[in-house]
Amino acid sequence: MDFTDSMMQDSLPLGLAFGMAMDEKALNHYSRMTEYEKEQLLAKSKSVKSKEEMQQLIQKLRDGDSMM
Repeated sequence: MDFTDSMMQDSLPLGLAFGMAMDEKALNHYSRMTEYEKEQLLAKSKSVKSKEEMQQLIQKLRDGDSMM
C-alpha cells in the first residue's frame, strides 16, 4: 500500500492529503500520530472552509502543534 492508498482509506479530504504530500515534515508528523490524533485532525479538516484555513491546519501539523 502506498501513501495515496493510505490517504484514501482514511478518507482524508483532498486538500489535506495534497497538503501533506507537498510537505514532508507534515507528512512525517502525521505518520507518528495516534489513531485518536488522526481522528481529531480529520474532524478539524472537514470543517475547513478555505484554502488558507487548510494551509494553516497543515502548518500546525508541520509544527507538531496539538490537533485538539
